[in-house]
Amino acid sequence: MNANASSQRGALVVVFVGIALTVAGSVLAFLTHEPSWRHLLAGGGLIQIVGWVRYSRARRGGAE
Repeated sequence: MNANASSQRGALVVVFVGIALTVAGSVLAFLTHEPSWRHLLAGGGLIQIVGWVRYSRARRGGAE
């Protein structure tokens, strides 16, 4: 396994963590009607963006 494949895998793990946080924040905001859970939702979205950027760099060969 080369470094490029492992960096792609790590980036996708970050994306899926972001997805899980976004879904959890959405469900909790819906169930509890607390607007503070929207911060978790927004944070999950930001983590997804970071993951997709890392994945894109790994696919192009510009991984760190």
